[in-house]
Amino acid sequence: MNWSRTKTIFIITFLMLNVFLVLQLIDKNTANQISLITEATIQERLRENNVTIESELTEEDLSGVLVVGKYMEFAEDYVDQLIDQEARIIEGTTILSILEEPYVLSEEQFTDDLTKFLERYIPEGADYRFGRYNQDNNQILLYQKYGDKTAYTLGDEPLVLQLDEKNQIRGYQQRYFEFEEQPGREREMYSSLKAVEILLNDQLLKMNVTISDIEFGYYSFFSPQGDVQVFAPMWRVTVEEDVFLVNAIDGSIQHLT
Repeated sequence: MNWSRTKTIFIITFLMLNVFLVLQLIDKNTANQISLITEATIQERLRENNVTIESELTEEDLSGVLVVGKYMEFAEDYVDQLIDQEARIIEGTTILSILEEPYVLSEEQFTDDLTKFLERYIPEGADYRFGRYNQDNNQILLYQKYGDKTAYTLGDEPLVLQLDEKNQIRGYQQRYFEFEEQPGREREMYSSLKAVEILLNDQLLKMNVTISDIEFGYYSFFSPQGDVQVFAPMWRVTVEEDVFLVNAIDGSIQHLT
């Protein structure tokens, strides 16, 4: 064996490795500098337009993928475990229930009362979150969680609580999503600050306005195909009376109000 030649090869390999690591470090530092410059530029533009952000600009360590939600088929004996209510299964995926006694929701302890109701009457009740109050139909609409985020099904809420004239819960309609990520290539997601920049670039942020809230969630806008819905990761940006949804993958915008 030619030890001199072998030694030379090792030295050359070691030097090439060092060069590679240095180049990687330079690339990383350059990317960080560009990110800082970009962030500073956006903040300057916001100051110039007197746009105030009251909400914390959070970052999400999530992959840029779509999520598929499919309504679970309830077993025939599922309703046997439900207490203090008369319930039946409709078309396999929907439970209709009437409570034996109305459930009181106090204004002072609404959140606590609602949480206790979900724990007592709704299997997997902890997986639902308050969405909004439908005054026209006297209903409370709730969405389901995907991980620790909310999966919004606009106009097709999975849990609907029916109230009486005294705002007591008399019954409910429940469906339950089983979620999984849609197969496909993962893409880097836009940050919350980038979502604000997209609104700024599209001239949807006027001068002298306040961004009161920025929240990450998953949204489905389309009518379900059977019992399946597709959810996209989005930033919900509340700007005074307006609510914008910025797609965290492609940057497209939905105006809710």
